[in-house]
Amino acid sequence: MTIELEAGSWKVIAEARESGNVGIYRPNGSAHTALIRKILAKVSLEDILWEAPKKPQQVWFIQQFGANVNLGNIGPWDVIPLETLRLGLRGDTFFDHLSEKMANGLRQEVDPQSE
Repeated sequence: MTIELEAGSWKVIAEARESGNVGIYRPNGSAHTALIRKILAKVSLEDILWEAPKKPQQVWFIQQFGANVNLGNIGPWDVIPLETLRLGLRGDTFFDHLSEKMANGLRQEVDPQSE
């Protein structure tokens, strides 16, 4: 990736394929966090387009690196759902956009057993 950037690439792609179980992902589809950390130790987050074809992968990247993380390999039918994840309009990321006090209060209303 660093060689490609030094050669003039604007962005580099962290590969996953449509299956979402190779490259930066484990065979079960979860993020290969050790590999991702190694990549980020050498390449700036802003220079990478992370392939995230599956919703849980998109959620993981948004929660790790923020709503504006560069995501790719998104199907045309998933563009609007991804944007709702980025905006916190879906359950997966809703509480990430609230203050801790408000989020805990809402969680308490939904599940009295939580914190």
